[in-house]
Amino acid sequence: MKTKLYMHFPTKLTDTPVTYELIKHFDLKVNILKANIDFNMIGTILYDVEGSAQAIAEAITYLKNLGLDAELIATVITIDENRCTDCGLCTSVCGVKALAIGSPDWKLSYDADKCVGCNHCIPVCPSRAISGLVPEPVL
Repeated sequence: MKTKLYMHFPTKLTDTPVTYELIKHFDLKVNILKANIDFNMIGTILYDVEGSAQAIAEAITYLKNLGLDAELIATVITIDENRCTDCGLCTSVCGVKALAIGSPDWKLSYDADKCVGCNHCIPVCPSRAISGLVPEPVL
């Protein structure tokens, strides 16, 4: 099973080696897509996680018991199809090609598995049809 895991952790847990624990104790393949620690030492992290469904469930239980807010997310961005004009501007900034426009219908398509949560597509959308589920860091 491959999925995305989003975590928000308080200041007291910022120095906890969470990634190490996920790999060592739950035998998960972990790829950090996005990480941030703000000026208050509050952190967020977005992972691509791969492993058995049982191992992922046990890892989430472990993380929650540590005091982390941890949840699996199916998608990192959402696209409001009623607002989207299929102009393609978002595809020009999507380095991983999670957003694409192609024949036969020339409509925008989104591949959530490819998305790394960079959120570059959000500000370029002239119709404001794209929103992010993972908050941007506050600087």
